[in-house]
Amino acid sequence: MRKNLISIGLLSCLLWSCTSSTSAPDDDATTGDTTTTSSSASTAQTGGTSASAGGGAGGSNAGGSGSTSAGGGETNEGGGGGTDSATSAGTGGAGTGGADTGTGGTPDEGPPKNLAEKYASLFPIGAAVDSQSYMTHGALLKTHFNSVTAENEMKFESLQRNENSFSYDAADRIVNFAVTNKMKVRGHALVWHSQNPAWLFSNGSGGTVSKQTLLTRMKNHISNVVRHFRGKVYAWDVVNEAMMEDGSYRTGNLADGQKSRWYEILGESYIAEAFKAAHEADPDAKLFYNDFYNYIPAKQQGIYKMLKGLLDQGVPVHGVGLQAHLNIEPSTVTTNQAYYQNVANMEEAIKLYSSLGLDVQVTELDISLYIPGVTYNQSTFYTAATFTDALKAKQAARYREFFELFRKYKSVITGVTFWGIADDNTWLSEFSSGRKDFPLLFDGNHNPKPAYDAVVGF
Repeated sequence: MRKNLISIGLLSCLLWSCTSSTSAPDDDATTGDTTTTSSSASTAQTGGTSASAGGGAGGSNAGGSGSTSAGGGETNEGGGGGTDSATSAGTGGAGTGGADTGTGGTPDEGPPKNLAEKYASLFPIGAAVDSQSYMTHGALLKTHFNSVTAENEMKFESLQRNENSFSYDAADRIVNFAVTNKMKVRGHALVWHSQNPAWLFSNGSGGTVSKQTLLTRMKNHISNVVRHFRGKVYAWDVVNEAMMEDGSYRTGNLADGQKSRWYEILGESYIAEAFKAAHEADPDAKLFYNDFYNYIPAKQQGIYKMLKGLLDQGVPVHGVGLQAHLNIEPSTVTTNQAYYQNVANMEEAIKLYSSLGLDVQVTELDISLYIPGVTYNQSTFYTAATFTDALKAKQAARYREFFELFRKYKSVITGVTFWGIADDNTWLSEFSSGRKDFPLLFDGNHNPKPAYDAVVGF
């Protein structure tokens, strides 16, 4: 999807079901397992009846109109119900002291004024926005959130579609909105294997760019972009999705949409060079490595090993972003990446990364209704009518358990960002199959869902 181009592999697994546990998400999501691909994200079959949407960093495509299976990437996990209000009368009602002071009673304070206020003493609460949603959903954004991330407007192809011609207008409008409303801004993402302009890896004569030229182009881009937003963007996803599910580097030997031309041409050194360039451009910015499927043990170890190596070299890395595109429940398919999608595994990732002295942020949170490994078609796609109270409670329970985890690690978690604002504006509903999803805290009418109550009910 254009709004939030997730690596094709990841997207496929997130949205549908992937036959392999190695689907690659992009910076934005995952859902599933399918009959056509093992790791590529949402792939549509022309003329076919089945579509797959791999889990992981999604691509921008969605399966066709035929049957699809819900994959598991970092897609969605909901949490269950619960409200924040206390009872005003204790056992025995009002005591001799008058109203509201009964024995054991507590005043009814009602729900918190807003989401960000409820978490003010813990960590910022952010939302991903696009060039329209920060306006169309402005009231909701200003009421409940105090941090924003641009979904696509700060990616390479958006800012430098033509070499040395930078276009900041769309990104500037989002940043200016945030600054005006006293919101923090996360930059996303400087170096990623997807959403790059055609000229970037070309030598201009039909061949591949040289190593030195590509390194120069990368540093030039990072320097220009980070300096442009210096003082306004407090944190950057410097490198996005450089690792595979088995803990190995994303190389140039993968399928189109999944391969990394950065690694193919520069080798793993591109990661260190990107962080160095970002730090030089803005020494005050927090620099993050961002990835999906952090609940998979093998991937956790791969990311940990990479980050430790960078830190040992003195590379300025300050934090790790957990995309956290979750599902309403883990997959029961042992070969599906979402089989590992539980709180205990996510907790291990937080403990592992923070042991390096790094900040941890949840950068792209949503909880899809679709279960990885289950096959869905037009007749079983969810609608507003079939998003029942029972499903809403189940999603709320899923959100609750993960936010309990986040609060437990408030000393190392320095931000939680939802990938969207409300259900009427989510990348998980932007597939050509027409499949709708309802993964956020606010519904299509911008009203709080049971998931909202679950998140603030503590």
